[in-house]
Amino acid sequence: MSLIPEKPIVISPSLAATLGLEEAVLLQLLQECIAHGDTLSSSGFNWVTISGQKLLSLTPFWREEDIRRLSASLHEKGLLLIGGAFSAHQDFRFAFNEVSATQASTQQTSPRQTGGPRAQPNPASNIPHGAQTIGGSWQPSDDALRQLAQLGVTREFAQQQIPQFVAYWRERNVPRHSWESKYIKEVWRQWQQAASKHHQRSREISVTSEWRPSADALDILIKQGGINPNFIEDAVPEFILYWRDRGDVSSTWDSKFIHHVRRQWQFYTGMMDQDSMPRAIPDQWQPKETVYDVLQMANIDRQFAQQIIPEFVLYWQENGTPHGSWSTKFLQYVKRQWARHNQSQSASVSHGNQGSNSEGRIRDRSIIDALSDRSWAS
Repeated sequence: MSLIPEKPIVISPSLAATLGLEEAVLLQLLQECIAHGDTLSSSGFNWVTISGQKLLSLTPFWREEDIRRLSASLHEKGLLLIGGAFSAHQDFRFAFNEVSATQASTQQTSPRQTGGPRAQPNPASNIPHGAQTIGGSWQPSDDALRQLAQLGVTREFAQQQIPQFVAYWRERNVPRHSWESKYIKEVWRQWQQAASKHHQRSREISVTSEWRPSADALDILIKQGGINPNFIEDAVPEFILYWRDRGDVSSTWDSKFIHHVRRQWQFYTGMMDQDSMPRAIPDQWQPKETVYDVLQMANIDRQFAQQIIPEFVLYWQENGTPHGSWSTKFLQYVKRQWARHNQSQSASVSHGNQGSNSEGRIRDRSIIDALSDRSWAS
């Protein structure tokens, strides 16, 4: 280790509060580079060129992208002029955005030497040196496009953002020191948004006949919601049918299914509370209106349910078993028949509509199997 300790970095607290701590540190380091380096005066500014690796060695606590980000930030704030984005493999050319002492002296003495009139105050003098509004034909430099390419932004995408970027800032007529820095930030933001939307779309799928709610969704419904598993199972076919016919795609089918089942369960439990005395089914039995409300939530046709009331009543009259809630028993029967009805229709379409119609297929099933108890409707 050297006997001479490395030189400390001294920064102004007020400067750090104004610019940010990291920007203040970099500004102080660049000031040291100007004080101890060779400067080249150009257009009234003192420019210094330093190796990218050298600047990195002076800032072991930063990486290449950190210096690139901070130098761009100082450039955007109008404090620093840069000859291009910082790179560890290239020389970094910069200057402070202030007129050199020689140029300033020339500007001050020039009117007296020529005997010309005193310069009148310029209203635009309140705008910091170098700030200007964007032109209608503004285009980013190749260096800006390369910086965006390093961030993963395609050249085509970056160029597509130019017209709206120019139109937006021309309408506002706001002067800025670096339109390229502003452009890079805006394109990078748009690129991230586009990538996020693409990722979201890539996760969107349509519902197929094999779709099943996830284990997490079932856990929410059964353990947290206290919903009977058989009730949930019977809700799956109607859910699939509705969304498959709509042709929608989504990445949140589980959430939709949870909402679907919860709404139905709320109505169902309400019916159970109102109708609990076991009794035989009467000849002219009709389901409660709330049954049709639940069927509507399940997107089951009311006419379909009404058509199968006679066979439901006939079976249970012959069976003779009393039940506490015929409405819930009928609800369970309709949901299962609806699922099988539409499965038969799908099979008919896939086989060129061969065979008997869907009504025949329903009747071909064992009615005893169709009316068997699923426990949730007992």
